Order: sequence, then C-alpha cells, then structure tokens
Amino acid sequence: MDINKLSEIIETSKIASHRDFIQQAIRPAVDIIKNKNAKPTLACSRFGGLPDLPIGSEWPTHDSIPYRFLGQINFADIPSKDIGLPSNGLLSLFVSPDNPEEGTPYIFWNDDEHIRAIFIPSLENLEPMSPPPNFGIENPQAVVLEFYPTIDLPFDKYQVDNWPFDFGSDEAKAYDEIRASLHKSNDYLLGYPTHNSLAYNPASGKEWVSLLTVGSDWDTLKWYWHDDDFLMIFIEDEKLKKSDFGLLKSDAG
Repeated sequence: MDINKLSEIIETSKIASHRDFIQQAIRPAVDIIKNKNAKPTLACSRFGGLPDLPIGSEWPTHDSIPYRFLGQINFADIPSKDIGLPSNGLLSLFVSPDNPEEGTPYIFWNDDEHIRAIFIPSLENLEPMSPPPNFGIENPQAVVLEFYPTIDLPFDKYQVDNWPFDFGSDEAKAYDEIRASLHKSNDYLLGYPTHNSLAYNPASGKEWVSLLTVGSDWDTLKWYWHDDDFLMIFIEDEKLKKSDFGLLKSDAG
C-alpha cells in the first residue's frame, strides 16, 4: 500500500481525526514473502539453508559456539531504492543458537551479540558455507524471498510519544485493522516492530530503527522465537546509512 491509498482509507475511517498523527508516523517498509516453489541460487535472498560467504570466510561463533544462520538479504533484489537501505550488497544474518539444557538462547534475545551480521559489498568469489561439524546446528531447507514495498505505522503506544488511542476503544480497533492491512506478511524490513507480549519499546532508543521483523515458523524454518512470537532486529539509523552492520540489537516477544 502507498501513502495516497492509506490517506483515502483514513479519511473514511473512525480515525480520520487522527490523520496528522498518522501522516507523521508513517515509515517505509518492505514485506518479505517466502516463495517455497523457487529454487535458490547463489547470492539470492533467502531464509534458511546455507549462507553464501566469500571463499575462506570463518563461521561466526561466540565462545567457540557457532551461531545459527538466519538468512541473507541481497539488497539488489528489493525494488524500492530510496527507503534507507543499501542499493546493493549481501547481508547475512546469524542468531544465537539455543541452549539445549535450558531451552533458551546462549545469548539472550536483547543482549548484545545475540545477532551477528556479515555484510558483503561485492558478490564476487562467494560459495555456500556449511556450519562447523559436530555442533548439532540445524540447516532448514532454504526458502527464496520476494520483496514488496509498503508503508508501516507504529504497533503500539510504546513506539511513539504521542499515541492518541485508548486501549480497547473503537478507534484503537480501527487503527489496528488498518495497520494490519498494510502488510502481506509477518516478515518485513524497516517499519516498526511487531510483537505479541512486550509492554515497552523493544528499540534501544530513538537513534535505533527497526531493520527486520520475522515471525515464528517452526514447520518450515525451525524458528520459535520466545514463545511462538516475533524476533525483532534493530540498527542505529546513522549506521544503516553507512551500511555498517557491525552492531545489531534484538528482542523477541
């Protein structure tokens, strides 16, 4: 959905009086659709499978424990180019593996280094890389990704300073329905994070923006975030503008 279409919907809705709030809160987003019928190719955008990394790369670890591969985003695959993302390059994302004795990640959801990223500006000399052996790291079948530009609105009152809707009101329900209509998927880039259970803003501060939100998907990808919830990944706005993915933060809920 684009801004003009959203404006038309707002004008005939129960929240027309809040049009100024909505216009100021709009952020670009990119929906991610899993195409399970497409065959993965080298450097294509995908969840699961194996990462395509430069020949000779080392698999990311923490205290000798290897991370799980979450997926990779080839920014050239994204049709919208003026939304704050790099126009080219491959971003590979890794997540802390589960601790089998505790049933939780080795590095907790909102701790530093729960997410590791490798950004590859040039796609030359890439090869699929397998995780280190004998660590029991699962590699779900790769799922090719397709991207659809859209827009997004805040999920709840904790993500903005001037939230105008009373909990449970007809206006709040109308707003939730409109926000839901903006997305084709639970998985998307940018926008605002979605969650099931948090009573706070999962971003670490106003300088942090949402990079990726993904829902649980046990059947296909063996993803089970928190309690069948969402994984949210954040980056500092200024770092994103520089394609610097050296420090990412995350939360789940």
